[in-house]
This record gives sequence, C-alpha cells and structure tokens, in this order.
Amino acid sequence: MPGPTPPSSDRLTRQKILDSALALYAEKGIDGVPVRTLTSHAGVNVAAIHYHFGGTEALAEALFDELSARVNKRRTLALKEITAAAGKGGTRPEVTAIVRAFVAPYVGEGAATEGQLLAQLILKHRLSPSPMTERVIKKHFDPMAKQFVVALHDAVPEIPLSLMYLRYMLMVSTVVLFLTDRGRPNRLHRLSGTKTGTTDTQYIANALVDFVVGGIRVSASS
Repeated sequence: MPGPTPPSSDRLTRQKILDSALALYAEKGIDGVPVRTLTSHAGVNVAAIHYHFGGTEALAEALFDELSARVNKRRTLALKEITAAAGKGGTRPEVTAIVRAFVAPYVGEGAATEGQLLAQLILKHRLSPSPMTERVIKKHFDPMAKQFVVALHDAVPEIPLSLMYLRYMLMVSTVVLFLTDRGRPNRLHRLSGTKTGTTDTQYIANALVDFVVGGIRVSASS
C-alpha cells in the first residue's frame, strides 16, 4: 500500500520562508529585517521570495493572513466555550474569562513570536495604515472584535453597548502598547528596576488581565 504523498519542494520552501519571517519579524520588527537576512535564515535565495510571494510586501501579508486566521480562530473558539457554558448554566459569561481568552495569544504559549508579531501588526496599522494592514484587520480582526464586544456586553449589560466598543478599543491599545515597547531595557524595567518581576510572564499576564477587567467593569461616568 503506497504511503502518503510527501509535501512538494515548493510547499516546503514557501513554509520555510514564512517560518523565518515569523521568527525574524517578531524579534527585529516588521520593518527591521533586510531581505538578505531573511533569505539566509530560511536557506533560500532572493528569487524564492518573488517566486512564492511576489515580493516582501506580499510575503508580509501572507504571513499576517495565515497567522491572524490561526490565532483568532483559537480566540473565538475559546470565547464560544465561555459563552456556551454560561448559557447552559443560566449565568452571565465571566468578564475575567473573556479577557483571558482575548489576551492569551499575547501572554501565553507563542507570545514571543505570534503574540509579538500580532501586536506589531496592530500598532503598524494604527500608526501608518496601508492597504495591506487594512485588508488583514478587516478580514481577521473586525469579526473577532465584534464577537468579543457582544460577549463583554452580555457579561456587563449595565455598560451601554456603544461604550463597550470604546472599552474594547482601549483594551486593545493597552495590550498592544505594552507589548511593543522594544527599548533595551524597556521602560517598565527602567522605571522599576527589578521590583516588578518583568521576566515572570504569569505575573505580567495576571497584572494585564486585572487591569483590563477593572476597566471593563467600572461604572460609566455620568
């Protein structure tokens, strides 16, 4: 009986380029990786970038498209489990659980690469939006955002839905700005020295969730 068909050389080369782009962009920034560095890391020549993607801009879009789809699928599935469990129990969904599902890509497994790169994409879109970032955000982030806003409103119905959209945006800004501080050392470390345990990822995750949950729940000012 014949075995499974091995992946083609083209598919393997394309994936090697995407994997290298993910690692290098996360480490050095989206705009901080020369083409030669990328091809050397991937073990390919410059022509391979153009053959598989048409150029570095298209490579970035392919990477963000694939990464955003994968990560946001995990987030929305986690959100559905939270809301389904609440509906089955006849209770409101828990704000803390919703926020943890949202921030998981940024502080959990894969945060140093996937989470860092997603945060950079969102910041890039805020600071210098391009047709590429616009397409990725509209396709993968806007539908996910609306689901999270509805769930947060169900959890805290006394907050008007229009205000919950604003608080969602403030949550995104908090997460993204904190994670994209690329100073060496970053500002938190400079201000606090070693007092905040900045290398303890669980400590940071808990502090981030607590801060965001407080902002989501607080009564609206008149």
